[in-house]
Parts: sequence; structure tokens; C-alpha cells
Amino acid sequence: MSYVALATDAFDEVVRFYGDALMLPVVAQWDRPNGRGRRFDLGGGLRLEILDNSREGKPAALFTPGGRTHLVIEVEDIEVAWRELKVGAPAPQAVSWGARLFQLRDPDGTPITYLEWIADLPGPTHNDSMESENMSDVGGDASGQPL
Repeated sequence: MSYVALATDAFDEVVRFYGDALMLPVVAQWDRPNGRGRRFDLGGGLRLEILDNSREGKPAALFTPGGRTHLVIEVEDIEVAWRELKVGAPAPQAVSWGARLFQLRDPDGTPITYLEWIADLPGPTHNDSMESENMSDVGGDASGQPL
């Protein structure tokens, strides 16, 4: 996979969130009458593309993000990632399947999980699904409210 694209009706707010609050580096951007977007580096070769839905030739029918889709950003040190954010987020917590994580939501409501794998815990491997753990207890939105 090269990148994930998210269309939004709140382009300026969403790109400020990913760029300023989460401090993701911008790798491409464009602003023209028939399209506006910005692409961020999520690390590990994966990109996140934010598209201004109002500038699309045929705007997407947007919906409120739900439990089927969320972004996961793997980090080497969860505490450093948490401290460096410019937005409130709940403190990292250990989960039973061998990771530490915290969650928040972007301005459109898309869930974002920051995750650090803990090598010395017994149990599932990195390839196991995160869906087996109820993650609603380990996250919040941009203001720290539960997901």
C-alpha cells in the first residue's frame, strides 16, 4: 500500500491537525481550481492524503467515520510520541496483546491509534488483529474525550 486518502469538508482544520498538532511531515501538496490536497508521511513508506471534498469535480458522499476504519501509526517510543503531540491525548496504556497505545480522533472523527509493540510480552504477534481487544477504553478524541 502506498497511501490512504481521506476526503474532508473541513480541509483547513484537518490539515492543520495532521501537520501542526500531530507534526506529520508534508511530502506533497497542491492547490488548483479542480482539486486541493496535502500528503503527509506516516512513516514506514506509508502516506496519508487529505483531499478537499469541496474542490473535487464530483464530491464524495461523506459519512461519519466508524469502527471499521482507523489509522494506526506505529512508533518506536510511545511516551516520546505522546509527549511531542501538540494536542491533548490520553496517556498510553498497555493492552493484553503485547502493545502500548493511545487513541484520539481527527477533526472529522477519524480514529487514530499510536502504537508501540512491546517485544518482551508473551502472547499474540504483531500480525494479530487489533480488533480482538476492546480499544474504546484506551483512547479519546482531540480534547481527550473517550472515543
